[in-house]
Amino acid sequence: MKPEFHAPELETLLRSLTPAAVSPELRTRVEEELRLDMSWLSQTVKKPHAVRWLAPVTYAALGAAAAIVVMSTFSSSITAPTPTSRPSRAVNALQSGVMPVSTIAEWDDVQDEGIRYTADRMPQKHVRVRGTERHLYIDPRDGAEIIVEYPREQSLVLPVSFQ
Repeated sequence: MKPEFHAPELETLLRSLTPAAVSPELRTRVEEELRLDMSWLSQTVKKPHAVRWLAPVTYAALGAAAAIVVMSTFSSSITAPTPTSRPSRAVNALQSGVMPVSTIAEWDDVQDEGIRYTADRMPQKHVRVRGTERHLYIDPRDGAEIIVEYPREQSLVLPVSFQ
């Protein structure tokens, strides 16, 4: 049968216990381990830590900036409608008093036509972009939505520099 202790009795019993003395062998082993740890610490502190993440982050940022420039060039050249390319229904819709709401240009296919050289022997990259342009108009008189959708094809010429 186990002896039962109440909280005050248990506290007095624990207070009466004294820890055993540390053996001299344990003390020397701990001192040696601490000395060894301190020598390793002093060796690593002397060497400055190199920043290893800076170069990859820099290259990633440059690549992202280049992608933004290229995409903004493509999107501005695709979304700008020309007056001659607008279908007659869209022209009639604009003349009848409807309000334009949005224009969406989507790329369906992008074909790389390779690099060609000009007469000056300068390289140019040729890209053919096929897509769909969608215009949404609303008639304020009755709230009717008019969607005009037509295919679009562009041939882009981009300058190339080999560096």
